[in-house]
Amino acid sequence: MLPLVLLAMEAGDDRTFMEQTYQSYHRLMYAQAYRVLNDPQSAEDAVSDALLAMMKKISLLRTFDRNKLRAYCVITVKHASIDALRRQRREHPASLSDLEEIPDAGKTEERLLEQAGVERVKDAIRRLPEREMRIMLMRYFREMSDEEIGGELGIKPGSVRVHLSRARGKLMQLLREEGEP
Repeated sequence: MLPLVLLAMEAGDDRTFMEQTYQSYHRLMYAQAYRVLNDPQSAEDAVSDALLAMMKKISLLRTFDRNKLRAYCVITVKHASIDALRRQRREHPASLSDLEEIPDAGKTEERLLEQAGVERVKDAIRRLPEREMRIMLMRYFREMSDEEIGGELGIKPGSVRVHLSRARGKLMQLLREEGEP
């Protein structure tokens, strides 16, 4: 079934070209979107967003050979998926409720969780200063990159790494104060 963005196009050569492109690369585009978003509906939406972006560049797309067109489709849907993921993260910023929803922390925190226990680590994270707590949540629970965290907080990626390093140090100190981790 064709997405609505293609059905909304006027009938003609451009619509036929886009329909053929969609039919040829839909599975590949969907797989790429699903890899980024991990949600079937969001992946389909990202494919539609990518098609909409591609429709604006039909004249350019017609000049591509099959391999270049395939690569362009994959890159476009990947960017549309990342944009969708960023929008989702902006709509649902990191909060203390993230600690309740996620039973295990990221790889860096696995040793702490094994030694100190999940609840003890959650309590310690709650006692961190607000900015450091948010950065820890974004990095380890939402798995955001330094660039994404920096963009959301309005700071440079290098500053994110500094704040994260300090937050880990403070977290270790809090856990040690309660008893050796």
